[in-house]
Amino acid sequence: MSYRVIVKCGGGAFFVPNEAAENLKLCTAGQLRVLLFALSKGFSETSPENVAEELGIIPEDAKDLLDYWVGRGILECDGVSAPVSVSKTASPAPQVSEPKREVPKAPETKLTMKEVQQIKESDPAVAHVFAEAERLLGKTFTTSDSETIVWLISYAGIAPEVLITVIAYCASIGKKNFFYIRKTALEWLENGIDTIEAAEERMRVLEEAKSWEGEVKRALEIYDRNLVTKEKDFCETWRLYNISSELIHFAYEKCIEQKGKFSLHYINGILINWHKQGIKTVAEASVKNKPGTEEKKPSFDLDELERRMMLDDSVI
Repeated sequence: MSYRVIVKCGGGAFFVPNEAAENLKLCTAGQLRVLLFALSKGFSETSPENVAEELGIIPEDAKDLLDYWVGRGILECDGVSAPVSVSKTASPAPQVSEPKREVPKAPETKLTMKEVQQIKESDPAVAHVFAEAERLLGKTFTTSDSETIVWLISYAGIAPEVLITVIAYCASIGKKNFFYIRKTALEWLENGIDTIEAAEERMRVLEEAKSWEGEVKRALEIYDRNLVTKEKDFCETWRLYNISSELIHFAYEKCIEQKGKFSLHYINGILINWHKQGIKTVAEASVKNKPGTEEKKPSFDLDELERRMMLDDSVI
């Protein structure tokens, strides 16, 4: 099954730089939304205030998300992009784009166990990877497993310490088969993760997201499945807004109380309302009567949430 873009007569479109596409696996959902909004403006200027208004976030968060792409040379701020050192006296050297790294294809002839053993004995780094992989995965390797390790290091060019980090990550999420390890290692390599520093940073980001998603799952009382894509998008938005898991659970309870069913959009509407009001704790959200007001009102606008639900009542 394959998917393609529908090109409609008279419809608009905008370009996406190759450099931006190469960062898609590393960026967050919020960073991606801001990038698409900025790209949709073509070469027109935009501002954190414009982004905040269009995407429903606060200007400070919009600026942070825009600065992420400035730091990667995709956007520029006030005409200043990533600094390039050029001598004042010498003519600037012509810029040559570095070709994208191609991952070597697997050898046509498979390695035998004798060849694998010879490489292990002649290269201490390869032997170290085998030892660490056995410790992390806790299993005896088949001929195919052993060949995969040697191929990734000797043919694909993956640094031994990076491969160990990949194996450690895959083991941490219960993916201990070498098909998944090979696929993950090549994806990291294609995205420029070819040093131990880059690999550790990638693993930190993945583990942070995994930890936060676990908190959100418990807050939403989801115990028997993983979060779907839409839930992960909202999860990332709440993380960027520094909304606590306790407040998310309280919004979940309010949703069940008011709607009688689980509605992700309704919960998000409550949380965004609280965020705009500066409400950060369950105690603050529990207060029905704000100081300086005469009428008792809930800390979220039920009428407005109902209106939004009528427009988009996506219940997951």
